[in-house]
Amino acid sequence: MHDARAITNFFLEKAWASQAPITIMTLLKVLYFAHAWYLAKTGKALVGQPFEAWKHGPVSRVVYEQYKNYGSKPLDKKAVSFDPSALKYVETPYFIDGELEDFLNSVFEYYSKFHPYTLSDLTHEKGAPWDLVWTEAQNRAVPGMVIPNELIRSWFLKRDNLYPIN
Repeated sequence: MHDARAITNFFLEKAWASQAPITIMTLLKVLYFAHAWYLAKTGKALVGQPFEAWKHGPVSRVVYEQYKNYGSKPLDKKAVSFDPSALKYVETPYFIDGELEDFLNSVFEYYSKFHPYTLSDLTHEKGAPWDLVWTEAQNRAVPGMVIPNELIRSWFLKRDNLYPIN
């Protein structure tokens, strides 16, 4: 399992290498789809932090907090996390093997080309994990609006025939 900020930095490097600007909304959705398809394909979580149901779809709070002031501007810095041995915040490192790198590259190449609102619409499908948590919150408290991994996994397993990545 990886830190969401580490996978974020992988995706940011990918975007910058291809000279394709990426916004926080696109990044958050690509991160969500990578986590979701990884859950469906492996049964394991890609990132350790939960996704929450927010107005425009699933959000990783630790990633959002770092880029919330960007609005629709392209992201231009890597995510950071606290390094207790250095006693300071540093760029969150990532260590990704070949198979996971191929998977993440495929997810990024497929989803990053969509408009952010299209990505948001994809997460809002009726009966999807975001929709279930968001709708449930209208009737009762849903602490943290957390979208459970098992809910994400079961939804994407049902869509295995729609898996966009080879």
